[in-house]
Order: sequence, then C-alpha cells, then structure tokens
Amino acid sequence: MSRFLITMNMPTKSGSSVHQLIAEHPATSLEEFCNDLQSNDFVIVDEYYKDTYGEYYNTGRTMINHRFVGKVRVFGDVTHAQRKDNRSALVNGD
Repeated sequence: MSRFLITMNMPTKSGSSVHQLIAEHPATSLEEFCNDLQSNDFVIVDEYYKDTYGEYYNTGRTMINHRFVGKVRVFGDVTHAQRKDNRSALVNGD
C-alpha cells in the first residue's frame, strides 16, 4: 500500500483549473500504480485530507478517472530545498 500525490486536470470548487489529492492505493510502486491506471477507466483509492495540526486523515474511498490524471508522484514528507536563486522551495521528500 502506497500514498500518491495526484494532480488532476479538472476544475476545483474554487475555480482553479487543476487540483491535487493525496490518495492511498494497494500499489507498492509508482510503476504499479501507473499500470493500474492504464488498465482501468476508474481506479478506487482512499483519499486523505490534512487537518489543522498537519496530520493526514482518511476521508473514505474515492473513484478517480484515469483520463483526468495529469501527474502522479509517490507522496512523502514535504521538506525545504534550496533553489539556485537562494529562495527556499517546498519539495516532496519521496
């Protein structure tokens, strides 16, 4: 079971053209999750939200349509990295 950060190419309630979700899926790797997305029109995941304390909690099962998935990466702890222009940037620490 792995957690993934999924960028969906579909509008949000607030009007943004894309949105991201954190999802848990039985796949053990990015490649395995990719194969499942390629093999099915819809994939069922457990969706997670962040609470006010920074902890993630399960909001239940959600179906996602592979046609709207723009980008997926393994979800890890977010850390700060130093950019070439010496400004701090958030990165996904997978």
